[in-house]
Amino acid sequence: MDEYDSLTEAVFLVLPQKPAISTKAKGGLTKADHFKLDGFQRLKDVNESWEATELRHELFNKEWDLISSRIESIMSNMNTVVLSAIYEFVESAYTPRTTRAVMPIQELPTGLIFAGINVPDHDQLFRQIAQMLSSPFSPSSQPTTTSSSGTNGFAEDSDGNNNLVVILQSKDCVNLKSTLKSMIEQFLGLGIAGVINPQEGAIKLQNYDMHVLERWYQSLCDTQEHQQRTRKPPSLVVIIQDFESFDQDTLQDFITICSNYQDRIPLVFLMGLATSIDALHQGLPKSALSLLQTRKFQMQQSSECLTAIIDDLFVQANVGLMVGPLPLKQLIDQFMHYNFSVGGFVANLKYVVMHHFYANPLSILCDRSLSSNSPALELLGRGHFDHLRMLPSFQKYVESKVENDPQVAEMLLLDEEFLTLHILELVQNIREYHSNFALIFDFLWFLQSRFSVSVLKKSRRALYFMALEGALTESSTITFLLSQVRKLNSNDMMLFIEDWVQFFQASSRCQSKKHAGELNDMDRELVAIQSIRDRMTQLLEVVSEDSATSSSEIEDNDDEDGVRDRVRTIAFEEGKAGAQTAEVVRNASTTSTGMAQLSQTAALASTITTTTSRLNSTATFVKKRKLVSLKANDTEGRQTRIAQKTRETARLPKGALGTYTLLVSEIDELLARLFKTYLVCHDQIPLNEIFYYSQVTIQQKAFLPQPRASIQTALGQPELYLNCDCCHPPAGSGASMSLAEMVLPTQHDTCILYKLYVECGRLINMFDWFTAFGMILERGMDEDSNKDENDNDSGHSRKRAKTKGKKDPVNGSHKKKVGLDQKEVQARFITAVAELQLMGFIKPTNRKTDHVQRLTWGNI
Repeated sequence: MDEYDSLTEAVFLVLPQKPAISTKAKGGLTKADHFKLDGFQRLKDVNESWEATELRHELFNKEWDLISSRIESIMSNMNTVVLSAIYEFVESAYTPRTTRAVMPIQELPTGLIFAGINVPDHDQLFRQIAQMLSSPFSPSSQPTTTSSSGTNGFAEDSDGNNNLVVILQSKDCVNLKSTLKSMIEQFLGLGIAGVINPQEGAIKLQNYDMHVLERWYQSLCDTQEHQQRTRKPPSLVVIIQDFESFDQDTLQDFITICSNYQDRIPLVFLMGLATSIDALHQGLPKSALSLLQTRKFQMQQSSECLTAIIDDLFVQANVGLMVGPLPLKQLIDQFMHYNFSVGGFVANLKYVVMHHFYANPLSILCDRSLSSNSPALELLGRGHFDHLRMLPSFQKYVESKVENDPQVAEMLLLDEEFLTLHILELVQNIREYHSNFALIFDFLWFLQSRFSVSVLKKSRRALYFMALEGALTESSTITFLLSQVRKLNSNDMMLFIEDWVQFFQASSRCQSKKHAGELNDMDRELVAIQSIRDRMTQLLEVVSEDSATSSSEIEDNDDEDGVRDRVRTIAFEEGKAGAQTAEVVRNASTTSTGMAQLSQTAALASTITTTTSRLNSTATFVKKRKLVSLKANDTEGRQTRIAQKTRETARLPKGALGTYTLLVSEIDELLARLFKTYLVCHDQIPLNEIFYYSQVTIQQKAFLPQPRASIQTALGQPELYLNCDCCHPPAGSGASMSLAEMVLPTQHDTCILYKLYVECGRLINMFDWFTAFGMILERGMDEDSNKDENDNDSGHSRKRAKTKGKKDPVNGSHKKKVGLDQKEVQARFITAVAELQLMGFIKPTNRKTDHVQRLTWGNI
């Protein structure tokens, strides 16, 4: 198999072809400088220069540094409050006020940090906590500045009162001895100046003995007293990173031992929990839990961190490179369906950024500081212009210019200098689009938060996806919000407009400008909103007094009419009761029952008389009560919704009502125009392909591997992986070749066996399989012998002539090469079968002892 005959080597390193550059031209590269570009190569389809390649590499590093710095800032700001609480907890764990008498049982201060199920991110999180605790400053008061020192890289300030922090992981703590050893060695390895190593004394102690840590801490405290430090000695913080992965018996004994040394060594525990508090109660017995004084700290969930990263990077457009809908959906799906790892999302995002600058020749224009003096415009060649003119968005832009200005469209297609100048304008339009999009998108979120309807409310991430896909402007969300704005009454509408104006004024896009020519799109929209607000304020001020009077009169008339109806009803009942009383009086002398009715009727008449007098007094007081209520601005009461709407409409006279309706329609049209204009999909903007990455197919191949396809390709076409000539099929091979001719004996044994495996059915006879395998190997030996005979030179022809016709003294036949040993063939066959079984192609079956079952179907 040529020079690649060793199958035991792990990797074959094939260096890329070096550029054929003999001398270093002005601004060019030499052969030695090629690998300084991290694999960035010239794009030959556009005939790119090495200066442009260097620029793409420089822009990639610049863009990724910006993205990574913003992500680190987001992650640190997300947990600032929790980190400050952890810092205060550790600082107050051993204060003079909390010091108490020595008790038989000591409780260890223990912080339970619920870090979430994104286990791959825990390393970075707990390193950040360790650096924060090692600093003398709280994360809320001053940013943490650390320098690597010792084995763990924690900061050590000789003038501050830093805590000493170690991190224990389950992989290093398999038993109690290794746990104590890891903790003690990390504490003693911090490299604190002036501390005496206790192992250098007369008594030789083991590195897992707690007396070593006790003597070391005493020497540390003595050194601090010698230096006249007034602050309390530092605490020893032990971070148990993955609590669920620890051996519970080991952890129980470790907690018990540390509790016994608490009066001499101020130990503080921080336990990382990925799930819930139940893991702590199920993992430790009650005797160990009684030794812990716990406090909970809930870190931000990884999904919230991801939403914050997407919002800062892409919604607010704080970076130059954006990600299209399909690639971003692929990144988020991989995050949601695998391990919820923010670090994994960042690593995948880095590949996206790298591939955009690696393969896109127009990425030299993806610069936030692009101007007329930028070197990128000077490096544009004929291939770049052709590539730019083939962009779909640019073609749509030229087609739109054909109808309005055909001369400009012709110059864009033919004149490269004019196109270069036009590129700056188009790039500036994309920046304006991103800025306007961010402000209007935030206003949409503000408007949705104002009308809290949980059924129709969508998250920021969902709204942004709808905007990327171009479905936001015509969505039911905007339609519902516009309908809610139209239903507002005059008072709520005025409050909404005031909040609208304040929202725009607080944005950096609508800051005060010195000259009118400096106004941007958002400034002009703010002027339109302020105009509506002024007209609305003037309208409500004019009709305020009349509306209040009309409202009071309507309410008084309603109340008086209601009382009057009730008085009529009671009078009718009183007259009816009087008639019944007279009837009863006439019949009272005849029967005893009549006397009883007479007494009941008299009581009823008395009650009716009392009620009548009360209603009459209420009718005279109702007007005064309503006037007092109006003066006190009391709008509450027993009012129906229809009455409220009627009184609200009655506040505006007929002429003012028409003006108010026109203002509401104008507000509705302005909102609809804002959303439709500034939340348009990015694919409608010319040259959006320069700033948006949309190669989802390459991304899927990189992050969604297909192991079966790779294995089947390697077994069916090994020449693609081994890069050798002996595994290539013979020239001119086609469908007319038989299976024995297609399977080459020079290929690997597993490849030969796999090609025979593909032609088998569900059950494979092991003897037939072995026989076919042996025949292919013997055919290879025969071909080698024939090749050796044909390759002999003319100097050996006479020797062959002398021996021609002579028989072999042993076999009595013509001399020929001995075939393969059957034991060797059997051993190679068994090895290949075992490899196929390991890869999941076959398995033993109980149906037939000399057969194996095939597990895969289909071939690539």
